[in-house]
Amino acid sequence: MKSIFKFSLLCFVITVYTNCNQTKKTSTTENSMAESKKTNASLTETYWKLTELMGKPVAMTPADKKEIHITLRKEGKRIEGFGGCNGFGGTYETKNNFNISFSSMIGTMIACPELDTENALFNVLKTVDNYYVIGDTLSLSKAKMATMARLVAVYLK
Repeated sequence: MKSIFKFSLLCFVITVYTNCNQTKKTSTTENSMAESKKTNASLTETYWKLTELMGKPVAMTPADKKEIHITLRKEGKRIEGFGGCNGFGGTYETKNNFNISFSSMIGTMIACPELDTENALFNVLKTVDNYYVIGDTLSLSKAKMATMARLVAVYLK
């Protein structure tokens, strides 16, 4: 009887240990898979929605018909976007995987009652000289100082 009890106890301990070890491996594998899904969005060919400008959150107002955004096109190294009232475009240049500059910026000239955010965005695009993409967030800054503009990737279907 004692040997049956010891054998049952031993089987129970082995089963518990095996299941715990398997759960740990599964969790580690699932965590690794989740981490691998957290890939950086691509700087180019991504619709970047403006969420923060000069440290202040940016939200779409009822007057805005579209959200403020930019897209950097690989072909021709072109930037295109919407500033809240006017569409705009130009060119960009990158180097060293963190330097960026925008030039030849042009835009429509629609008169709108509120152009503060749009004008601030255009000034930022004239000023910034570096960027970084972490996950789905693009940050633009000058001389690696505080972020001047923060944008989030929007995946269009």
